[in-house]
Amino acid sequence: MWARAPAASGRGWRISSGVSAGVLLGFFCYLPAVNRWQHYGDVPQPRVYPHESFTSLGSDPPPVGYWVSWAGPVVFVVACGLMTIPWRAARQFALPLVGAFVPMAALVAWIFIGMELFFTPD
Repeated sequence: MWARAPAASGRGWRISSGVSAGVLLGFFCYLPAVNRWQHYGDVPQPRVYPHESFTSLGSDPPPVGYWVSWAGPVVFVVACGLMTIPWRAARQFALPLVGAFVPMAALVAWIFIGMELFFTPD
């Protein structure tokens, strides 16, 4: 009378959950992680660049520590995701999580780095 669900139905839930968790982590947790890294790591803040220099940072680019603070949380999440490759169930959750987190974190970084470096009041 009732059809039994196939054994692989948990796979779809793990993939969907991983994508959802990756988007949520990238949108809500990435920026606070970067801000804490910059605050507690005493990362020097870059100067603001003029409007016309949006494509060039000139002779005084932001310090390396500034860029590392933006890349560090992404590298951490990717490394944790890659560690799950040997385990099938964990891989079905973690790799979609990483695949959704990286573009979302890149979008957040693009917006906030642009505001930090190139937004000057007129």
